[in-house]
Amino acid sequence: MKKHKILLAALMLLLTCIFLTGCFGDKPLQQVSVQGQVYKLSMELPFSLSGSMKDVPVSPQLAVAIQKRQSCMERPTGEDIHLAEFTANTFNRQGIEQNYGPAQEPKARQFYEDMGKAMRTGYIQSLAKAAKMTNISQQEKQTTIDGRNAIVTTVNGKLRGEDEVLKVVYLEDADESWLVTLAYPKEKSDGIGKQIDEKIIPGIKLAK
Repeated sequence: MKKHKILLAALMLLLTCIFLTGCFGDKPLQQVSVQGQVYKLSMELPFSLSGSMKDVPVSPQLAVAIQKRQSCMERPTGEDIHLAEFTANTFNRQGIEQNYGPAQEPKARQFYEDMGKAMRTGYIQSLAKAAKMTNISQQEKQTTIDGRNAIVTTVNGKLRGEDEVLKVVYLEDADESWLVTLAYPKEKSDGIGKQIDEKIIPGIKLAK
């Protein structure tokens, strides 16, 4: 009887640990990277990346500002993160400076700010439409990542009847801006969602 009580107590402790503090822990993170035209982006994810950056056509209207666009998408199986996508936009510095002046000038800074907003808006709309996402709401937060101005957009919506969260990170840079997107089920917000907010996104690095 005593052993039975000890066993029950141990079981209750284990269950409490699992549900309240997550004793089993999150899946270990590993360093991954993708190569753009100017920068290599590095970050930690709970899975490796099997793809590489591919060229994406740039419309003639944007060619004066964007020299090259590349993208890479990963859809891991058996992971809490359903999708990871990386997009690099390499700017035409010469063309931009001819029209707006050096990157430090107010006119050029306004251009980069407007371009970043247009990129985020267009990207999120295209992604949500392609995924047939409904009941969409979003919230932006300005922050600093790897010493650069960044905006993290949290998008909530319905995907195939389930609540889904997209984290879209925009890293501002006069040479090459990046969009990093991570998608996960809303029910995992206390697990992988918290890990994304507290460790994965703040740990993004850009290096030449």
